[in-house]
Amino acid sequence: MENNRSKEKAALYAGVYNKILKMIQEGMYPEGSKLLTEPTLAKELNVSRSTLRQSLALLQEDGIIEARRGVGNFVRKTIDINATGLEKMDNPVKKSCTEEIATVQINIVPGISTQYTEKIFNRKMSVVLAVHRYYKNKNKTHAYCFSHIATDYNYLNQVDLNNEDAVLKFLEEEIYEHAHSKKCEIKTVQLTDNLKDKNIDAAYDLFQLVKESIVDMSGNVVAINKFYIPIEKALLKVFASN
Repeated sequence: MENNRSKEKAALYAGVYNKILKMIQEGMYPEGSKLLTEPTLAKELNVSRSTLRQSLALLQEDGIIEARRGVGNFVRKTIDINATGLEKMDNPVKKSCTEEIATVQINIVPGISTQYTEKIFNRKMSVVLAVHRYYKNKNKTHAYCFSHIATDYNYLNQVDLNNEDAVLKFLEEEIYEHAHSKKCEIKTVQLTDNLKDKNIDAAYDLFQLVKESIVDMSGNVVAINKFYIPIEKALLKVFASN
């Protein structure tokens, strides 16, 4: 008896899931649009709010909608499949952040190498560059990156380090063109005081951290990038083929 009830409940919210998905696919709710409020939508679909919430939670898990705290549920914008896939040599924010990025603000901080930087690069060098990047749109920061760059990387000699635009182009594009490979580690992290200072527009205190290690043709790590994307704006994908 209890198993039958569980199956009925599962079938019910799965059906609601399919109804909402169909409304989205048929254009009733275009990309970026807001769904009806939960009470109104539950009444329209003739289901309880509990059942509706289970369906909405699944739609969120599948990356179809996103919940914005205090605002409501919105249909996610489709990300071009060619721009996704963390296995590709490209900036993870371009592939993983669901918000449109209009500008990138950069702050370059030269610093003396420390035990920490010697450990992450597995070698000694006199100076290491630290770079902050803020991915913005309409005065809101939607993602943030902190980078350590090895100054013994040969290609860096061709970059004017006094020119912020040149450094930004190097980090956003050229480093991926000249690198041999990269490794990404992904984890979910809590908001810290350091992140709080960055004024990132986030609905929750959770971030998707993508730690990216970029390796040159000689097998040396030349840059460590830590990308922080608010959990509700992160859609991470990896594609594989035989």
